[in-house]
Amino acid sequence: VVRGGLSAAVVERELVGGECSYWACMPTKALLRSGSALQAARRLPGAREAITGTLDPAAVLRRRDEFASNWHDDGQVAWLDQAGIALFRGHGRLAAPRVVEVTGEDGAVVTLTARHAVVVATGSSALVPDIPGLRDAAVWTSREAVATDSVPRRLGIIGGGVVAGEMATAFSALGSAVTVLARDGVLPTAEPFAGERVTEALREAGASVRDGAEVVAVRRDAQGEVHLTLVDGEKIVVDEVLVAIGRTPNTRDLGLDTIGLEPGTWLTVDQTLRVLDESGAPVGDGWLYAA
Repeated sequence: VVRGGLSAAVVERELVGGECSYWACMPTKALLRSGSALQAARRLPGAREAITGTLDPAAVLRRRDEFASNWHDDGQVAWLDQAGIALFRGHGRLAAPRVVEVTGEDGAVVTLTARHAVVVATGSSALVPDIPGLRDAAVWTSREAVATDSVPRRLGIIGGGVVAGEMATAFSALGSAVTVLARDGVLPTAEPFAGERVTEALREAGASVRDGAEVVAVRRDAQGEVHLTLVDGEKIVVDEVLVAIGRTPNTRDLGLDTIGLEPGTWLTVDQTLRVLDESGAPVGDGWLYAA
């Protein structure tokens, strides 16, 4: 946008760079890489004979921290400055067509009016289902799992998608006894062979993969252990639980209702990423985009 001659402003309520830089792509691949390298060496004659130990969890987590810039966004802010992009820290809400109100941590409100367009790029958050006791048990979502400073002895994972597969792989390599409770199977939206291959790999890594297992109740006791009750009555005890059943859009508090859209829903876009209303037409004169 700025290279094309327009001005741009970024509104950010957390860290510049977003989920990918601090809680998703970058740190997760850093967590996975050490285990992957060790596994590859173990498969290679001449290299496997030289291996005398296992991963050093503390060293893996330190490397992860570096890839997440220790959860500081100074580098990305400097990049914005260099590119000539203005940064407004705070929570942005649509107040009218092309108008965004930014509320800072101190409660002060700054009003921005776009000459051309507004882009919603707020991403998504982990979906936490209404399983009795789940929220009270202080369970992990992808963020807590990726940013943890310790490795649980026993990790239960509710879900079988990409996040579940990655974290099961990473924590198995780090020494956790991992139990994957995949009600709908592993990688249920992918081709069946993909789920089969990932399931096989997880089991080879020492994880327990329970296809069709449905959690109906969760309780963390006074000692910190988490008790999971399955639909058939079986109980599983772990030290931490990761909920990885899907994502929900971060659109609940963006002021979508001021322009006739429903807060908390996924935004529908056309091929140019213009947001569409319920009739399928671009909002207003096409000033609102979503990525």
